Amino acid sequence: MSSSSSSISAHILIFPYPAQGHMIPILDFAHQLSLHNLTITVLVTPKNLPILEPLLSKNPSINPLVLQFPGNPKIPLGIENAKDLSPALIPDMMITMTELYDPLLKWFKSQPSPPNLACELNIPRIVFSTTCAMALSIIDLLQTGVLHSTNDDPISIHQIPNSPTFPRWHIPSLRSSFSDRNQDSVTNRENLLANVRSWGVVFNSFTELEAVYLDFMKKRTDGLGYKRVWAVGPLFPNVDPTAKERDAGLPPYQSSVSTQKIQWTCCPKNSVVFVCFGSQAALPNKQMEALAAGLECSKVCFLWCVKEPTVGLAEGAYSALPAGFEERTAGRGMVIRGGWAPQLLILRHQSVGSFMTHCGWNSTLEGLTSGGVLLAWPMMAEQFINANLIVDQLKVAIRVCEGNELIPNPIQLGALVGESFRENWRVRAQKLAKAANATVQQGGTSYQDLQSLVKDLRGLKK
Repeated sequence: MSSSSSSISAHILIFPYPAQGHMIPILDFAHQLSLHNLTITVLVTPKNLPILEPLLSKNPSINPLVLQFPGNPKIPLGIENAKDLSPALIPDMMITMTELYDPLLKWFKSQPSPPNLACELNIPRIVFSTTCAMALSIIDLLQTGVLHSTNDDPISIHQIPNSPTFPRWHIPSLRSSFSDRNQDSVTNRENLLANVRSWGVVFNSFTELEAVYLDFMKKRTDGLGYKRVWAVGPLFPNVDPTAKERDAGLPPYQSSVSTQKIQWTCCPKNSVVFVCFGSQAALPNKQMEALAAGLECSKVCFLWCVKEPTVGLAEGAYSALPAGFEERTAGRGMVIRGGWAPQLLILRHQSVGSFMTHCGWNSTLEGLTSGGVLLAWPMMAEQFINANLIVDQLKVAIRVCEGNELIPNPIQLGALVGESFRENWRVRAQKLAKAANATVQQGGTSYQDLQSLVKDLRGLKK
């Protein structure tokens, strides 16, 4: 928020972590804020600037702040986004971004009407959570040491509603492996704990999806509650399925594959399974073989977006398709390589009936709001928690596999793909999709929370 009372509108600085799962929703959030006469500055490093182009072109009140990427000896030169790194290097990216503190503070002090966003200057700080409320509840418990395990027994998390139980390896590794002996680990933990002390938290979620956890976040009495909680999701760009991609509000990283090249005309309504595991997960070759065999024996039409291996993964051990697979499935299947497919456009196409996903929160929301049936294959971090929410609690998804080591049985996998096209699953999925799309309309709970947030932000300016 602007600290100048004479400023025409409030001024907000947004600092997105450079990963697709973080940048996509927070930029959609920035767009929503800009529609309410709030001036926005978005901090990025040079190689992430192109991701802002569609947003900047449609929102003149949003300005970029480009600071040089600090660099890190563990991160290869030229890489500034986590999508190009293996999961093992993600903590190093987190540490690297903390090095922007001094350049940001210098910029801040040079502004005639600086944004109100810095603890050092006693300015309110708002967390934009790229996880669901259930996941953040568990993550906060991990950071404080309230939740811990010393063996391989399943962990029952009785501190939160529904007391979900997880195998030890499901608990988000990036947030449970902290060591007091490692300074980088301590820094990351301190940064995450600082979120709890923030002025408020914004969720890309909605009441109809996880009311019990949003309510818990607001009312918890264990010292991990947030003073203000707003659920404003689902947040998406305004996508017109009939428009060309450059005119559909899609950022460039979602436009590397033209929808015009994907021939849907031969596919009946709700007959295609879309397979995509996000920007981070590349499957080991044995999993690729099992998945390919499962798709073959399912006899279902499919569109499979294959992630190429990133830096840090063994060369030749990931993302290889079995010999002859594409030839054997020609006519009912297509494999997309090299970059992202326009996921939201694909999911909203009438031919797509189910979605095999890694359960990243953005993909989960995109799948749920599109009305398709989700086939859950969580890979890492809080994806296991997301899968628990949609599979075990809401029962709107089917679990097909877990992690990047377990090899599914191809016949069973094919049967589950076929199961996802049954009418009973479709009815559940479309009921939730209807609720999701209604919540952001005028009068909906997310619409009301967004209005409340804007009002609170304007109140800070006084």
